[in-house]
Amino acid sequence: MNVLIVDEEVPWPLDTGKRLRSYNLLQRLQRDHSITYLCYGTPAAVLPDCPNVNVITLPSPVLEQKGFFFYWSLLVNLLSPRPYIVDRHYSAALADKVSSLVATGDFDLLHCEWTPYTENILSLFGKIPTVLSAHNVEAQIWERYYQTEVNPPKKAYIYLQWQKLLRYEAAAAQRYTAVSTVSEPDSTIFIKQYGCRQVQVVPNGVDEQYFAPIDSTVQLGSMVFTGSMDWRPNQDGVKYFIEEVFPLIRQRVTDATFTVVGRRPPQWLIGLVAATDGVTVTGTVDDVRPYIARSALYVVPLRVGGGSRLKILEALAMEKIVLSTSVGAEGLAVEEGKTALLRDTPKELAEIACQVLTDPARFQQLGKKGRDLIMQQYTWDAITKTMAALWERARG
Repeated sequence: MNVLIVDEEVPWPLDTGKRLRSYNLLQRLQRDHSITYLCYGTPAAVLPDCPNVNVITLPSPVLEQKGFFFYWSLLVNLLSPRPYIVDRHYSAALADKVSSLVATGDFDLLHCEWTPYTENILSLFGKIPTVLSAHNVEAQIWERYYQTEVNPPKKAYIYLQWQKLLRYEAAAAQRYTAVSTVSEPDSTIFIKQYGCRQVQVVPNGVDEQYFAPIDSTVQLGSMVFTGSMDWRPNQDGVKYFIEEVFPLIRQRVTDATFTVVGRRPPQWLIGLVAATDGVTVTGTVDDVRPYIARSALYVVPLRVGGGSRLKILEALAMEKIVLSTSVGAEGLAVEEGKTALLRDTPKELAEIACQVLTDPARFQQLGKKGRDLIMQQYTWDAITKTMAALWERARG
């Protein structure tokens, strides 16, 4: 099959969950299909180990989330019927390039890697089979931002964005021949709330050979979180853990530590960490595995988000004890007390964390069963077959 994929960026290097998913599926799909990958990025962009992928890049129009023009664009969006993330990522140059490629190329399928990019391919619906990859339910993320925001002006603005996204996401999804989601809860929303007919769960996965158990000395009392720190749900979760959970843990486990591993931490987070004994932030690292391996407990304290978390799959693949909120573990087949520990209030999170940190041997079986779960359900090779089958059905 000859497939055109439209995305926001080249999925390389593999330093975000989105890039990990996109690359691992792409690298396997290109073995049997010819793929053109159109996105924003540098002209020399290439994808390692993807000989059947032709990467085409355009200059990005996306504003950095700071400065006068960014805040002005937020204000101007109040007059737009579209959500800000849609207007922010629209480009006439990208829309024209997609149209010209479809007009001149012999493509069997057009695959869009993010719902807001639907605006860039509007002219092509009805002309070519289309598949949407919904990595999250975007409206659900903004609903959770609204629920957790306490600043009244911000809360009001977030509410408007949430409502715009509800309307836009439903209308956009209905245009596609087929939609892939990463979890059953997301699939239910696309079917029942958005009215989509052909929806397939294509779950997140993990490279079980790369993320394998490592023979490493575990640092007693150590906890770790890994994830891109320029993503708001991760920022919110880490801030919540440092301010509301970690002090409760230190009352009982005085030498407990918490390490935040992830790219581009904001300055306010660096300041918060500097003012909190026992907490460190690394910024970008070449390899997260050593940090995971030497931790006694892997924590996922998310309150906002959608889809499912690759970070949990990576930790389970390494046979680590995972403590998560219910939002953090949403969409994954983890079971409380069998493959992970699930708690939601600061007191509950701190209580079970203290139990693990003071008696880790009692919980070691969770990691082994977690690895078994990965091997049964979450390898990329098996997941790629599901996406390939969806492509075939969409082509008809």
